[in-house]
Amino acid sequence: MIEVAIRAAREAGRELVARYLQPHEVKVKGLRDIATEADLAAEEAAIAAIREGCPEGRIVSEESFDIYRGSDGRPTWYIDPLDGTSNYARGLPMFSVSVGVAQYGEICCGVVFDPLLDQLFVAERGNGAFLNGTRLQVSAREDLIDTLVLLDWPRDQALREKAARFLARLAPQVDTVRSRGSAALSLCSVAAGWADIYYQYTLSAWDVAAGALIAEEAGATVTTLRGEAPQLDSPDWLATNGLVHQAVLDMDPWA
Repeated sequence: MIEVAIRAAREAGRELVARYLQPHEVKVKGLRDIATEADLAAEEAAIAAIREGCPEGRIVSEESFDIYRGSDGRPTWYIDPLDGTSNYARGLPMFSVSVGVAQYGEICCGVVFDPLLDQLFVAERGNGAFLNGTRLQVSAREDLIDTLVLLDWPRDQALREKAARFLARLAPQVDTVRSRGSAALSLCSVAAGWADIYYQYTLSAWDVAAGALIAEEAGATVTTLRGEAPQLDSPDWLATNGLVHQAVLDMDPWA
């Protein structure tokens, strides 16, 4: 299935690159939530590749399909055809395709593809995580003051204010803070050791299915913001190099 996931991610990425610098048709789905024609074209390309390579699979995708919460052995494909739509629509070159596959309720393989940089992040459960064939390993930073923090912003106003309050407490304790606008790329950044901490209060299964596995297979600790083991439908996520995980939780992200 990993080869099918790679093909799906690359096919979707090809559609995104082809449309990247063109004028976009932007559809407003809700508060701070948009889709473009490229989201739909990339989704169609990814699904076509999956249907060809895994015709028995279920599809759970951001733009067209609902969440599936079963736990049988039939493969379930979680697709975000364009993670970072706001970046993409404005021409900001920071977006990705995310494809994760679950069986028996557990993600077994995941692919995140940055089509502009041709960076392909891949993981199979138990076999490690790789970037263009090179094994990934989280950072070894032990002190908060040395860490680089990534976060993304909730669309919901109350949760955005909570995220801002937590950031106000966390930012003085760390080296620096960034927001990439793509949860999948941020999780992969933790996996690669480029960042040490990533958190978000409102993510969907297609946002994290691939990236969370890639981070874990690179040695990251991944939990909810309460320190609990996350489920695919958990909204809040925290991924760190493991060495600073408890220090972040001790600051109480929900205060």
